Amino acid sequence: EAHRPQSVVELGAGASSLVIGRALQKYGGGSLLSLDQHADFVQATGEWLREHGILAELRHAPLGPRPGGWPGIWYETGPLPDRIDLLVIDGPPWTIHPFVRGAAEMLFDRIPVGGVILLDDAARPGERVVARRWRRNWPNFSFRLVHAGTKGTLIGTRLS
Repeated sequence: EAHRPQSVVELGAGASSLVIGRALQKYGGGSLLSLDQHADFVQATGEWLREHGILAELRHAPLGPRPGGWPGIWYETGPLPDRIDLLVIDGPPWTIHPFVRGAAEMLFDRIPVGGVILLDDAARPGERVVARRWRRNWPNFSFRLVHAGTKGTLIGTRLS
């Protein structure tokens, strides 16, 4: 059976926001909250989505002090859904620090059994380190690397 998330949170807005929004429309609804650190990009992406008839909440989330245990800085997210069925991690940019996306694990407790995490560019060296740490720290998730693109995607599914 297809995974049909009702609550999608995306870290790093862009073309993927359009793809996610269109998929939610086509396959039964749900909501998309997309965060990005660039205010102008958030505004432009929001206009682009509206031009394509996509409803989504795009939020400017400046980068600030990181949560414990990870280097770099992290999104100042504001309120987030208590339940996240699909978490798409495509930001902050790795140029901030190779392990910057590791802090996304602060949201893993919001993912229900059967919920999914997608880490973009997962074959890069920094993301491989992040993936190893997540595998160790989150045994209630099954993680697998898919090399469908040049940089790969890590797919994590909550088991319990």
